[in-house]
Amino acid sequence: MRVLHTADWHLGMDLYKVTLMEDQRWFKQQLKAIIEEENIDVVLVAGDVYDTILASKEAIELYDDIMYMLCMELKKKVIVIAGNHDSATRLASLSRLLEGMGLYIIGSLKEKVKGIRVDDCMIYPIPYFHVEQVRKVYQKDVHSQAEAFSCICTDILSTADHAYRPIAMAHAFLANAEVCESDRFANVGGAELVPSAIFDGFSYVAMGHLHRRQHAGGRVWYSGSPLPYSFSEADQPKGVLIYDSQTDTVTKRDIQPLHPLQVCKGSYADLKERMLKHTVPDHAYVKIEVTDLPVSYEMLDYFRQGYENLLQLSGKSMEQEQTNITIRLHDLETISDLDIVQQFFQDYYGEELSEAARQLFLQAQQKLEKEEMYAT
Repeated sequence: MRVLHTADWHLGMDLYKVTLMEDQRWFKQQLKAIIEEENIDVVLVAGDVYDTILASKEAIELYDDIMYMLCMELKKKVIVIAGNHDSATRLASLSRLLEGMGLYIIGSLKEKVKGIRVDDCMIYPIPYFHVEQVRKVYQKDVHSQAEAFSCICTDILSTADHAYRPIAMAHAFLANAEVCESDRFANVGGAELVPSAIFDGFSYVAMGHLHRRQHAGGRVWYSGSPLPYSFSEADQPKGVLIYDSQTDTVTKRDIQPLHPLQVCKGSYADLKERMLKHTVPDHAYVKIEVTDLPVSYEMLDYFRQGYENLLQLSGKSMEQEQTNITIRLHDLETISDLDIVQQFFQDYYGEELSEAARQLFLQAQQKLEKEEMYAT
């Protein structure tokens, strides 16, 4: 059997206030092509289908489109678990009815984890949970994520039918895994870390939660997010993983983003030259890091003339050379004229604008607005 492992779709997510819905629809088309090319039998979605528990109308519609494509058009079985960004109740609504169409959705841990048989494999979906849920369901005195996962996995493997390869699905932060900037709230103080050795005994473990595609030890893999969701992921390959139960192998398939992320770093002069040479694709989302000068809104406006999709500008402050300051494109949508003047004064003089100067600016602005009103 051939299993496609994906996770962390985060449907409805924005990148610095720029919607990624078009990019995520592009992912849907590539997902379909990979499934057909690789003769996939079952698709595993290891949590964080949505970016927020109150998903937008557009995100829900896209999820519906993807599931219709997988189950009705391609006739594939799909198993979905809830992640920490999902609403377990909303995600799993009508789940019993949908099983008849080959879509299995496990929202929350209400009973002991049961296997779902698909061909020569038995798949055990473990949704995102709180330790108290495991304590209640399994009647075990567990106090951490590690103890809870150990309890669940021990119970699964002790009763597993060895005629089938056991595959686990889970949504957690493993102790030896690498995080990205977009892995928001992945770990707090180390309390949620789970050793990958807990999953020893499974033929394959399909993990979700972290956005970097990676092997996390043993038979445990993170598929990572299908698209880059922060500039720290600009150079990371994105895609899905495929597990073949016959050959017991794992292969990678890349997904090319509709808008690749590009980080341009260097001196102000070098960056100006690069912009004039058009070294960055027009469709890329861009972050600029200036290494030798303080950034300003004027500098942001200049670079926007060459980079239509510039989302972020960062550099050094004047007061502290080692302190990074960042200006994001969406700041311009909400910033006031006074904010711009204050930022300019801070950038170029290293001082706060005085109250007297603030009042003079506001008076001048009000006078100008009145003159414009009477002129029209």
